[in-house]
Amino acid sequence: MTEALARLGAEFSALMADYRAAQSQLSALQHEADRTAAEAGLLYGSSAWSEHRFAVTGRTVHHVNALYEKLEDLAQAIAPIRPTCFADLLIKARAHHFAGNSVAIITEIEALAQADMGEAA
Repeated sequence: MTEALARLGAEFSALMADYRAAQSQLSALQHEADRTAAEAGLLYGSSAWSEHRFAVTGRTVHHVNALYEKLEDLAQAIAPIRPTCFADLLIKARAHHFAGNSVAIITEIEALAQADMGEAA
């Protein structure tokens, strides 16, 4: 396994776990904000509703966005590293998937398979 890819992959996995937890927390806060806004008679989508929702969720929204940006940076750092084994491919696949470029892993698999065939010859 590539040492740099292993380190970045571990960091990516830990950050992804934090991101998913923060997303869950944000979802719960959004539901709570919507419930309390409805109880207060705030019209869905109105300025008052938006202000209320942001007052309840804003801090968590900023936290989720910051985590997302860090994940984007890590995915970009992972992208140019050439995988040398299947464990590397898994790290790369997760980063490509997060970046919305799941098809890119096919190129990575083909390159690794070709390298393996070259070594076997």
